[in-house]
Amino acid sequence: MGHQVDSLRTFTLLGHGGSGKTSLLDAMAYQAKVSPRHGSPADGTSISDTEPEEKERHHTLTSHLFRIPWNGRSLEVVDTPGHSDFLADALCSLRAVETCIFVIDASTGVTFHTRRLWSMAGQLKKGRMVVLTKADSDNVKLDEVLDDIHAQLGNRVVPFNLPDGMGSAFKAVETCLEESSKYRPTLEEGVAESDDALMEKYFEEGTLTSEEVEKNLPHAIELGTIHPMLTASGTSMIGIPELLDFISKDTPSPIQAVPRKAAKDPEKEFDVEILPDPAAPFVGLVFKVVSDPFVGKLAYIRCLRGTLKADEGFTISRTGEHYKVPALLRVHGKDTADLDECVPGELFAVAKIEELHIGDTVCADAEVLHLPQFDLPSPMVAIAVNPKSRGDEQKIGPALEKLAAEDPCFRTGRDPDTGEFLAEGLSRLHLDVIFGRLKERYKVELVQHEPLVPYRETVTISSKGHHRHKKQSGGRGQFGEVYVRLEPRDRGTGFEFVDAIVGGSIPRQFIPEVEKGVRKMMSEGVIAGFPVVDCACEVYDGKFHDVDSDQLSFQLAGGRAFMDAFEKAKPILLEPMMVLEIHMPSRFTGDITSNLSNQRARMTGMDSEGDDQVIHATMPLKEARGYQSQLRSLTAGEGSFSMRFSHFDPLPGNLQQEVVAARKKKTED
Repeated sequence: MGHQVDSLRTFTLLGHGGSGKTSLLDAMAYQAKVSPRHGSPADGTSISDTEPEEKERHHTLTSHLFRIPWNGRSLEVVDTPGHSDFLADALCSLRAVETCIFVIDASTGVTFHTRRLWSMAGQLKKGRMVVLTKADSDNVKLDEVLDDIHAQLGNRVVPFNLPDGMGSAFKAVETCLEESSKYRPTLEEGVAESDDALMEKYFEEGTLTSEEVEKNLPHAIELGTIHPMLTASGTSMIGIPELLDFISKDTPSPIQAVPRKAAKDPEKEFDVEILPDPAAPFVGLVFKVVSDPFVGKLAYIRCLRGTLKADEGFTISRTGEHYKVPALLRVHGKDTADLDECVPGELFAVAKIEELHIGDTVCADAEVLHLPQFDLPSPMVAIAVNPKSRGDEQKIGPALEKLAAEDPCFRTGRDPDTGEFLAEGLSRLHLDVIFGRLKERYKVELVQHEPLVPYRETVTISSKGHHRHKKQSGGRGQFGEVYVRLEPRDRGTGFEFVDAIVGGSIPRQFIPEVEKGVRKMMSEGVIAGFPVVDCACEVYDGKFHDVDSDQLSFQLAGGRAFMDAFEKAKPILLEPMMVLEIHMPSRFTGDITSNLSNQRARMTGMDSEGDDQVIHATMPLKEARGYQSQLRSLTAGEGSFSMRFSHFDPLPGNLQQEVVAARKKKTED
């Protein structure tokens, strides 16, 4: 494999909001002279925070890609949002890099969000390391910080440099690579575990040479047998040259990475090893999409195998279609430059291929492969939206669709039950930022309101119903008479229509019309305008007229007979119940379990994941849609949950009265 591949180092900056990720990036770019100034997120001069919302909020809200040359190597870095509401970009970046650098604020310690990302990076077999920032903050006790990091992330985290003094005397000094360091045995053991022959030597001699440690360190990082920790300050620039040196020299290259796995058939096992061979057929992974109203769609791709030239195209595995690539682009923040070709390990972009989605595999036509899909959280909050201006009705759909393509945790679409247009995201803040982009980029403003809950109507006892439809208006009239029986059915079994007519009281050609009228009434609802479910309707008698009976007469008679029976059968409303999986630090378990009963929720189980707790519960959709803000409040912003539909349950009587009254008032208005 060529030197060009070996000279690449790709990494992503991860961690909680305010930990100093973007400040660290600004410092590295300034140190490497790729930025003419030492930017800062606080004053809006950061090279990374380029979106209007980012400048306004002084926080990174989407991932940004940069290339930093250092010591003859090319460092490709993805700066990611630290807020858990913008988790998608951070998670997608994991699949684009070899090394994940977790930035930890010494004054705050390891947060739930950081632990969650740390675990996910480990599951993906990514190299992980730590950068400790803000070690010069007041009242920071280094021993306690290290104890916290080891307790939360494991004892394989080894300091490679530590502050010499704190506060204004802070500076980073080497410790771990010195043979006298107390961390040296942990370092040697971790490096030895990365290679069987080295492990055997370590067992025999009890030590490794510094040359053996340095030579095998990148492989140990990639395998996760060691997690280096360096101390640096993005504001004072202390430790920044050492950090750049370490990344360029000691983190794994694409050649040293754990091989990725792909499949020829996405429904089958992922058993094809993707090795970073520049001469093999091209394989790439789309990890980010940006939609620009002027430039169009820009798709960011990680080259995993092969060499893609500027005049070649590729096949999107999901569609099987081949696309010509207009140009290959090197991305540095908001700037792009043309590339002649891309080799394994490189992060690049292509423009104006609208069919590309996040998570797509792109490859040479000669061998179409599929990489595993991204595992991303589902939306927790839904808002019903309409354009503020009638002139924007045609613009809102396509504009929101483009924004949804950028963020797979944001979804839009019309609710098939209520007919409302819903926007769904991870939080209200998440949605507010996206709606801000909608206004900024596409000049569309929204009216927002709480979405309707898609209740269902059903019956609880058997009943009979009857209706005679008779209309005379001179000439031919209308006539149809129908008798029905209504029976409740088990929850989730749906509707059954039974034809029990004997003796021709209703002619055969009119029976389907009776059923059509019944189903129409069911779709419109009887007591509150919600669809009817889980009942059986039997038509058992009726009358007809030789001249006046027709299809419409029996449709109307059938629907009204069903309504008559439904109102006598003690009807109730059913509400959608959701299964929730709630993740939070274990110290909040008592508060969460106490609060669940206030949400009409029922706990169904509990699991532990280290210091974190996972609670399983069922909760009505109405409460679940507003639960995110309560959970954040109870857990100081550290809790999160996922949910999926489970089943329908009867709505309590007092709440049913409120819903029916509200629907009646809305109909009257």
